[in-house]
Amino acid sequence: MQNRKHQKRSYAVLQTIQWVLFAGLILLCYLFETSGSYHKPLVLIPVALCIASHTGEVPAMTVGAVCGLLLDLACGKLPGCNAIVLVIFCVIVSLLYRYLLKQKLLNMLFLITICVALQGGIDYVFYYAIWNDPDVELILKNITIPCGVMTIISGIVFYFMIKKIAESCQSHRIQKLEKMNLFSDMD
Repeated sequence: MQNRKHQKRSYAVLQTIQWVLFAGLILLCYLFETSGSYHKPLVLIPVALCIASHTGEVPAMTVGAVCGLLLDLACGKLPGCNAIVLVIFCVIVSLLYRYLLKQKLLNMLFLITICVALQGGIDYVFYYAIWNDPDVELILKNITIPCGVMTIISGIVFYFMIKKIAESCQSHRIQKLEKMNLFSDMD
C-alpha cells in the first residue's frame, strides 16, 4: 500500500515538473513574441505542436488553446482565430504521434510546415487580401512568407528542447517504476 502511494506521488511530481517546464517555455516564447518588431518567427506554433506530440489529446487541446490565444494577443489579432487553428492541429498532432508517427524531426517539421502554411494563409486572406489592401502581394512576400520560414526553422530548436524535457521525465518515471517492481518482487 505504501509502495503504491509513493509510486503515485513520484509520478505526480515528475508530471508537475514536466508541465512547469513546458509552461515556462510557453511564457518565454510569449515574451519573445511581444518584444521587438513583427518580423520574427511565430515560435508559439512549433512549441505547441512539439508539446502536443508528447501528450494526450486533452492536454494537447489545452496547449493549443493557450498558445493560440497568446499568439493572438501578441500579434494583435482577433482573440480565438489562431487558437482555433492550433487546437485543431495540436489534437491532430497528438493523435498522429500516438497511432502513426514516430518522434522524428522530419515528421515534426512537416507538420509545422502544414500548420504554418494554413495559419499564414488564413491570416493573409482574412486580414489583407479580402480587404483589397494596396500592395497586398508585398505583405505576402515581405512578411508572411519570411515569418513562416523562420517559424519552421525555429521548430528545430524547440523540437529538441521539448523532446529532451519529455524523455527525461519519462525515463525518470520508468526508472522509479522499475525500482518499485524490483522491491515488490523481493517480497
